This record gives sequence, C-alpha cells and structure tokens, in this order.
Amino acid sequence: MAECSRTHAAEDDIRTAAPLCDAPTYRADILATMPKFMDCLTFSNQALLTIHKQMQREVRYVADMRRWVLTHGALILHFSYQLDPTTPPLTATNLYREVEATGMASPNTVTNFLKEIENLGYIEPLPDRNRRNRAYRMTEFSERMFYIYLDINLGGLDLVDGARRADATRADPKILTHMHPIFARLMMIDHAAPPPPSLAPLINTTIGISILNEMTSGVGSLSNAHDDRIYISMDSGSAMAQRYGTSRANVARLLLKVQSAGNFGKDEKGQWISRTLLHDYHCWQAIKFAHTSTAFAQAQKERSQARHP
Repeated sequence: MAECSRTHAAEDDIRTAAPLCDAPTYRADILATMPKFMDCLTFSNQALLTIHKQMQREVRYVADMRRWVLTHGALILHFSYQLDPTTPPLTATNLYREVEATGMASPNTVTNFLKEIENLGYIEPLPDRNRRNRAYRMTEFSERMFYIYLDINLGGLDLVDGARRADATRADPKILTHMHPIFARLMMIDHAAPPPPSLAPLINTTIGISILNEMTSGVGSLSNAHDDRIYISMDSGSAMAQRYGTSRANVARLLLKVQSAGNFGKDEKGQWISRTLLHDYHCWQAIKFAHTSTAFAQAQKERSQARHP
C-alpha cells in the first residue's frame, strides 16, 4: 500500500507518557500497512453499517462531517464537564468555540443544532444553571450511543494486535469518558483540513459515509490489486435507499458524483471503485484508528490517576 501522506502532528500534540498497559499506539501510515489492518476495517465497517440500518435517525447526527464535528464537539464539552465541573459546560457559545477552528459552523448553526437535538431528546438542560446562559448535558441514551461507537473502534484495533482494549472498557466504562475528548479533539484537528477529493462527495453528505462503507466492504488490501479498477460487490441503489431511509434518486446522485470524478463505475466485469478511492479510504480510516490508539492509552492513564491520585 502506498504511504498515507498525512502523518498528523495532532497525535504528538496530545500524547504524553507511555501507556500503563500493553496496548500500543500507532502512527496512521504504519497502521495502514499492518497485515491485520484489513480485519480491523472489515469489523468496524460491518458494525457501523449494522447500526445505521437499525438507527437511521440517530446515525444522521454523525453521518456527515459538519454534524460529526458538532455532535462530537458537544460530547467533548459534556464529558469534560462530567470529569471536571470547573471546565466550560455545553452551551452554544462554548460549542462554537470548540468547533470554530474547523470552519464548519457559524454561531447560528450551532444554536440551531442544539435546539434540534434538544427537541429530539439527545440533550437536556443542565440542572441548577442560569437559564439566560442555557447549558446542557447529553442524555444517558446519547452517552451510550457514543460509548458503543468508541468500543467498535477499540474492538477493531484489538483485531490488529490482540491488546484487549475493549475488554478494559467493558470492565471500566469510565475509561471511555476520559477517552472521548482526547479522541475527538485529535479528529477535530484533521477535520480542519479538506478531505481527500475522492472521498469528499460521500463524507460531506448524510448517507454518504454508509455508501462509502458499502463500496469498500469486503475489499482486500491494495497490495493484492494489480489494476486501477478494484471490483466490488455492492447492493442496488434501491436497496441502499430503503436501508438508510432516503430516496433512490439521492443515492444515484451521490454515486454519479463519484463516477464523474472517475472513482466509481460499471463495466462488463461489474461495479468497480478506483485504486485512488480505496487508498484514500484506507488512509482516512487509519488516521481514525491511530487517534483511537493514542486516546485509549492516554485515557487509561488519566483514569488510573483519577482512581489513585
């Protein structure tokens, strides 16, 4: 596999002392070349697709980059406040400050987003706060959803190295409370940069990431590919539209954008994606899992210090 071009100083900014357990941390470019990285991708890919099928309404809040940033920004403030009530709580002003560097939201966007997720029951007012500066907390359901998301990432990494991170968080879920703000802030640094052009039409839309996961599901390592076209097995547009609660026309429009860029098509052998798209997808995923490894190591250390000050 070609080297991933983004090595991400973000990891070096937050990584501190060595982890307390045997779970290693990784650089994205190294992780993407490891023999079992494809097992990691296949596991997480299938787990996330299953969740999208079951929870279409909830998944839309992390299914495009803007919503991903806003949702995880809100979670950063929520979990940080939960760990230390002297830190800023989740308010519109604080959330805008948290995500401002990504360039993905205005103050009005943030305010409207909070109103929307409050109406849907994903956040609730923080008790005993001044109502003029309305503060929120995530509901128990929202916390559980993102614990599942982090556990999927950890389970994928465990397939790479057998480090049993997911076992550690099942034994002590509070590790995930420490882990999320570290992980999300690392990811926020990356989201301030434009995504790879081959992925942009998909990851900037509500159902696009799930379609991208469908395209790449079950595709092996690039080292086994000897052509610019990688042949895939993907459901029809109608089946995907039904599965993800959208229209067939919407799915067709997304696929046409990818096809117009030369990264998807169909010929006598079947449907294919470009080598470029698959390479960019592997690198993009490797960055997420590298940040997951760093965040887990740091979170486990913080949790140990909190329990044994």
